[in-house]
Parts: sequence; C-alpha cells; structure tokens
Amino acid sequence: MIKFASMKLNKPGPGRQAAFTPVVGLAGALLLGGCMSNPATPATSLSALTYSHDDAWVYQSEQASVGFEGAPLVPSSLRETRAEPTIELILEKPDQWALLRANMHLDRHLDQARVQQEIRWLKNNPEYLYRLGPRLQRYLPFIYRKTRERNLPAEIALLPIVESAMNVYAFSHGGAAGPWQFLRATGRQQGLQINDWYDGRRDIVTSTDAAHDYLTYLHKRFGDWYKALAAYNAGQGNVSKSQRRSPGAGFFEMRLPRETQMYVPRLLALAEVVSKPDEYGIKLPELPVEEPFDTVSLPGQFQIDKLADALGLDTDTIYDWNPALNRWATSPRGPHHIIVPAHIETTAAALALNDIPKRQRMDWIEHKVARGDSFSAIAARYGLDVSILKSVNNKRSNLLQVGERLVIPNQSTDLKAPAGHRFRISSTYKVRAGDSLWEIAKNYGTPLRRLMTVNQIGPKDPLQIGQVLKIPGAAMSSAPEVTKKLRYKVRRGDSLSRIASKFDVTVKDITRWNDLDRGKYLQPGQGLLLFINVAGGG
Repeated sequence: MIKFASMKLNKPGPGRQAAFTPVVGLAGALLLGGCMSNPATPATSLSALTYSHDDAWVYQSEQASVGFEGAPLVPSSLRETRAEPTIELILEKPDQWALLRANMHLDRHLDQARVQQEIRWLKNNPEYLYRLGPRLQRYLPFIYRKTRERNLPAEIALLPIVESAMNVYAFSHGGAAGPWQFLRATGRQQGLQINDWYDGRRDIVTSTDAAHDYLTYLHKRFGDWYKALAAYNAGQGNVSKSQRRSPGAGFFEMRLPRETQMYVPRLLALAEVVSKPDEYGIKLPELPVEEPFDTVSLPGQFQIDKLADALGLDTDTIYDWNPALNRWATSPRGPHHIIVPAHIETTAAALALNDIPKRQRMDWIEHKVARGDSFSAIAARYGLDVSILKSVNNKRSNLLQVGERLVIPNQSTDLKAPAGHRFRISSTYKVRAGDSLWEIAKNYGTPLRRLMTVNQIGPKDPLQIGQVLKIPGAAMSSAPEVTKKLRYKVRRGDSLSRIASKFDVTVKDITRWNDLDRGKYLQPGQGLLLFINVAGGG
C-alpha cells in the first residue's frame, strides 16, 4: 500500500513549468521498460458515442471545431524528463489529487490552440469532473498506483476519463469497450480474454495492465508520449504514415485524424485543470488514496451464487464489482480472480475458496456441441441418462446443431432449491392444461433451470392443473443486463441485418426503435438509435 509519512518525489526538469500546486510542487521521474509484440490495430475506436450527460466531454470531438487548420502551430520539442535526484516530501493530508499533481511531468503545451479549446470546455463545464466522483473514487486510486508501479507519467492515470469518462460499460459504435476503450482485436493482442463468459476489456484490473503494456510499447516505438498517445487512439499505422510524410515533426505538426488531433490536447487540458482547479474554477470530488476494492484468486471456475455465499456477499455485489462477467459463472478459461470490496480479507478468502471441492463449485457445466456429437455420446461422457440430458435442455427431438450449448447437470446436483439460495420473485403463474415447464420458462423469459430450482421441481416431476409456480426475476446466478443508448451512423454497405448482427439485436428491434420501413434501403450517413446490452457476451 502507499505510505505518506516519507514520500520521495522528483524535482521538475530545468525550465519546465510546474505541473502541480505549490504545496506539492514536485514532479516524478519517468523510467520506461518492457517490450511486447507489435499490434497493428488502434486500441480505441475513433468515433465513440455519448451515453450520458456525464460522458459528454469524452465524445465531444464530433462537435469540436473542424480540424483546427487555422490554429497557430508552435514547433514542439517533445522533450522527456529524465530521472533526477529525489527529495523527501511530507503530505499532511494526502489525497489522490495531491499525488497526481506531484507526479505529473508532461509539457502541457498551453501555447497550443487545441489545448486551450479543451481547457475552455472544462471551464465552461466546471461540474463535469465532480459528477464523475463515484467512478473516480472507485477506480482512480487503483489506476494511479498501477501507473506509478510501471514508472509511467501520472497523466496516464487520467486517460480513462478521456477515453470513457471512467465508465467500465462504455461502448462505441466501432466496437471499443471498457474504461480503456479497447477494440476486440487489440484487446486480444494485449492478452485480454474476450468470450461469452467474460470480457476483459471491462475488468479494471486486466484492462489497466493491458493498456499500460500497450502504451509502454507505443512509447518505445515512437519515442515520446504524445505520439504514443496518438497511436493509442488512431492506430500505429496512422502515426507511422504521418511520420513518413513529415519526418521529424512533433505531434502538433503532424497530420492525423481529426479526433486524434483533439485527443492528446484533451488529456493535457485535463492534467492542467486538475493541477490548478481553483485557478480554473473547477470543482473536483473528494478522492481519498484508499483503494475500495481488492482481488481474490480463484482455484478455477465458480458459479456466482456459490462464490457469493462463500464470501458472505450477495450476487449483486459480485456483479457490481465485476462488470466483466457475462454469465452465471466465472469463465472456465480464466482469468481466475474476482474483484471484491476492500473489507474482504483476500488471503483467507482465497484459502477458503480453494478448500471447496471442485465438484461443489458448479451445479451446472456447459457442453458445446461438436461435429459428430449425439445425445447418447454426450450423456455417456458425463454419466447421465439421455432422458435427463434432453429434459434439462428442453429437447424433444434428437437434433443437435454444431456450436449449440447444452447445460450439463453436475451428478451431485439436486434440482430442488438448495438451502440458502435466494431469488427475487417477479410474479406467479397458475398452471393450465397442456402447460410444460419449458413453455412457461420461454413465455416468461427465464431459464428453465432457474424456474425448476425456485419451485423445487425436478425435470420429470409432473405439473398439476391449478398448481401455482413462482416466476423468478433476477436470480443469484444471473448476470444483470446493462443497456446503453447508442446513436449509429449508417456506413456504405450497411444493412439492417448486418447492423443487427454487429450489435446483437434484431432487425425488428431496429425498425421499431427508429420507425423504419423494412422495404426501404438505408442511406449512408443516416442516423439510427440502438439500445444494446453492453454486459452481454464476448
């Protein structure tokens, strides 16, 4: 953990402007290290979209003055600060803002019109950062610590504010997701797991490590932080092409996409107002240094309700701290950790979870149907009766499709509700002649296994006419949906089916949301309103 009684910080380089308040007027040294493979794609989408009023600044580049072609350009030296002798600093009332100010060192280029434009936006919206308080309090202390552990400039800790307004559920129409706005391809190149169970772009722990890896690599490739940040936003190819056109040019002289021209100035403006909030009339939220969460190592895949019970938490808390989870269990492929509130004793929790026998961690597993699979072969593999396998999966025929997922009950699983399981009951239903559990579950949009569990009914138990069934709402083993409104601009070659497939919605949904005639073609540039579940599968 961070200690404050005797904190060593570096002096600013000669001639460099102070990037912090007088009480902590010192800047941190920058030491670079690490190397990695050369991903070809940008980390982020070039056209993120607005989700809420709080996120407005992050995505305002689409409305920013176009191109700044007429802005005066001053040659940028882009000098880097080297490590210098350290001196000791005592912080009487340490907070996260003071630590940030003390370790900022990038030249903010206040003589550049683009930086001044972004400062003006912040001055005209003085409550913006204050409104982000809950997100900043939750995540910024952790991101700052990881930034300093990697010897990166403290300004990098502010980058998720520029990228996503520190929103772990942020999602752009280009497919960038999470607080660091990784595209799927770039995220996977940085080692993030992205699948039906888990999206590492929304995991603050793994995505922060991946972002730091990528930024370290970009800095090593391009030689300064301004170009590295530009490449993070626009892709390495765009920055390399600009360098070939203008050898020796600094960031502010380079020809880059319009959003990238504003992206780096936005971070510099943010660092400037954070360093001098009173001077700019900016209201900052209180930001203690204590990190409000920690991580617990898992011995393997765990069902969320069993994990919650073992940790003394409810499933809502698990999902709240772990937005990367998409389903009713952690990913079988890892990463095997869970984020928990800071009051949990993580070492004891890890030992307790490790002591739980493997077969008691999951009531159900999933089997993905492969070519040549049959019900009899799958049942034999898992030691099940074919009739039980078909019943729990609502199958009446023997037809299986490659890629289809079947739920496999653990042999020790009791389909009746185990003691201590808690469900929210949204309604009840009186059984009628001809009803089946499968039809009732389908009509109410609830998983069959959850309907059986909450009503203590086995797959072969007959239903009685007039029997009253409880209809579960959100259950302990169900990941919550997080729906975001997104405005999408139709591109050349788009169709309703292509857009629906891209965002995992239906054509019917798109036509209903936008009052469209399905018989008419979409036009490039046409705007569409979409409502997407950003906490869905990979």
